[in-house]
Amino acid sequence: MQARTTLLSAAALGFALLVGPVRAADLPKEAKAADQVPPPPYELVGENGVGVSVVWDEAAVRKALPPGIEPVKGMTGGINIYNVQRGNVVAPYSTAYLYVDIEGYDSSDGIKGRWMLAGVYGPQPKISAALKTYYGLPVRQGESRLEPTADGKRAIGSLNGQDLVTAEIKPVPNGCAPAAAVFNCVSMSRETEQIVVNKIPFVGDICKADLVSAKVIAPSGDAFSAFPVAKFVGAGEFRNGAVAFSAPVPAGK
Repeated sequence: MQARTTLLSAAALGFALLVGPVRAADLPKEAKAADQVPPPPYELVGENGVGVSVVWDEAAVRKALPPGIEPVKGMTGGINIYNVQRGNVVAPYSTAYLYVDIEGYDSSDGIKGRWMLAGVYGPQPKISAALKTYYGLPVRQGESRLEPTADGKRAIGSLNGQDLVTAEIKPVPNGCAPAAAVFNCVSMSRETEQIVVNKIPFVGDICKADLVSAKVIAPSGDAFSAFPVAKFVGAGEFRNGAVAFSAPVPAGK
């Protein structure tokens, strides 16, 4: 029972990368960086941050999804804000992104497939460029930061000095436990426009936390502002995480 509880906690936080369609016209600086970054696999360790579980506005999410991708009935998903300390090729980096749970792509652990709605990665251009080029991620060059508070920590995602999303948590005493899970991250290949799946294993420590506050504060017209949150459900923290990104394969293979 403890192992199952830990797995479900990891699933609720949603540490995997999720993907969406991107056009080749995005940001010349990043495209140039992608030419200089080798393709995956990427092995990454020292992943630390905050995950917030949410319920999304249905109309906004459906508008963003391609044909054949169906969000779960409850419109659940999350907001992840974290940093990666080291790894090959693309690390270190920091990120903040929004994702929605989708039907038909459950992992072997029973975790729903994930589709990214919007994200920022950086601060170096190579990480956002590589993730768009090789995974189809709808991301821009940005960054995130973690700040201590009186009772816990605050996680903030930003773009060009403008804060986009914030989440503040209060850790639960003795609430950490080791966890392992696999996430199916679904995307649309920018080359073939086929739906592809990237299976990403995660291992690390999952820590229970109380959600103090969370807000999407992106200005009107920004990609983050396109997805109103209907309800903030809860939050947690992850520490000392390790993940591996391999090349996505066509759905159904």
